[in-house]
Amino acid sequence: MNSQTPDSSRWHAQEMARRGDPAADPMDLRVAQALRSAPDVQLPEDFASQVAELARAQGAEGLLEQRLLRGLLVLLALSSAVTVAWYGRGWGAALAGLVSGDSAVPWIGVAITCLLANWVGGLLRQWRGVQGLTTG
Repeated sequence: MNSQTPDSSRWHAQEMARRGDPAADPMDLRVAQALRSAPDVQLPEDFASQVAELARAQGAEGLLEQRLLRGLLVLLALSSAVTVAWYGRGWGAALAGLVSGDSAVPWIGVAITCLLANWVGGLLRQWRGVQGLTTG
């Protein structure tokens, strides 16, 4: 009877290959050999500038997505304002009525807190990015 789990037996097989045991699985031996020898990679001298240019190009492509996201956020804010204006003080109670139980109101507060924390975090990341550009 084999008392080893599949993970344990797999680990032992990989260890045999790592030690170079000829009885090990040929595929494991190939992987172990590949891990022992570093690949010969010759990066071009302007590799960093190429990566920076690629990042700039991808940033320009993301401009549409940023504008769409901002538009959706404006739409969310407007729809929230309309909801508050339409329902007045009763909008929280109406929303709580959609969820059964008395525990809905605290969860609304948690959701609003999470949204505000996300927004503040985005502003801080944006501010740090601007600071990094001006001090670098």
